[in-house]
Amino acid sequence: MDRFDYLARRKQAELNQAALAVCPVEKNRHEEQARAYAKIISVLRREEEASLHVR
Repeated sequence: MDRFDYLARRKQAELNQAALAVCPVEKNRHEEQARAYAKIISVLRREEEASLHVR
């Protein structure tokens, strides 16, 4: 669960940076990074759920 907390904090930090960004390019970069963290979290959760069903 710690890795999910870490990734969620990183995702939120990127969203916060995007909200503060003045430059559209920088804002887009932070938003893309936040989406990447969200995808990683989603994949890890699915893998964890699948491993629980296998046992």
